[in-house]
Amino acid sequence: MRLALCIIIAVIAAQARLALAQDPELVMGYRTNERRPYIDDDNDEGIYKTLYSRACQKIGCTLKVVRLPKKRVLQALAQGEVDFYPGYTYNAEREPIALFLPNGLRERHVVITRASHPAVRGYADLDNSVELRSLGNPDLIPLPWQARIKVLQVPEMDVERAFRLISAGKADFYIYDELTLRFYWERLRPAGLTLHPSLEPWQAMHMGFSKHSRFYRAQPNPDYRADQPLNPDNYPLRLDPASLAGRLSAALQAMKQSGETERIVEHFLQTPAR
Repeated sequence: MRLALCIIIAVIAAQARLALAQDPELVMGYRTNERRPYIDDDNDEGIYKTLYSRACQKIGCTLKVVRLPKKRVLQALAQGEVDFYPGYTYNAEREPIALFLPNGLRERHVVITRASHPAVRGYADLDNSVELRSLGNPDLIPLPWQARIKVLQVPEMDVERAFRLISAGKADFYIYDELTLRFYWERLRPAGLTLHPSLEPWQAMHMGFSKHSRFYRAQPNPDYRADQPLNPDNYPLRLDPASLAGRLSAALQAMKQSGETERIVEHFLQTPAR
């Protein structure tokens, strides 16, 4: 009996040492449909996987990618089952569940319409139009014009389907990330559609790190201004730099500064059509 007990204790101790020796694993969640050049639907390859895998390697952890329907993956983010969402637009509804951190990428949005639509030189040119929007995506139209636009929401929609729906007249316009739209535009050359110039400057893209992740640890932000609106750059909390999340954020910023992030983007922009 005593020998058996000693064996059991030894096995448990060995398993504990093995667990401690293994690199921690960060879980990146994303919806099931593709968004090239950021992420493919078959093998998860793209900018996101390469960017975050390299950042994880630099801080001694591994990356796991989980693909789920958009609603389910956001629930997993809220519960801490998923540690972060790789490209996450800030809004008040999302703020309670995630801390928004710059990931080193940049973004801006562009509009596509049918070719018969007048030139879009400002958001006023979209008055009384119907916007096509993927279910669960944030409103990308600035506040003064949101009330003047109707929205058709479609679940689990990718860019190719958006092109088809606009062509078929199901909605008047689609607004989305410029890098993504231009990637598909240059490869598909959709007839009867127009890709309009962007109405906004380039800005930092953010990731959303779950506030319920076991790797999340925050501290008061001394630069927070209570008299200013909440946004990713003005928030009461910031990551503890010693936490795994804080180290990931620092690695991403170092990659941006060194030019590594831009080289990753350029590599995937050269990806040929399938």
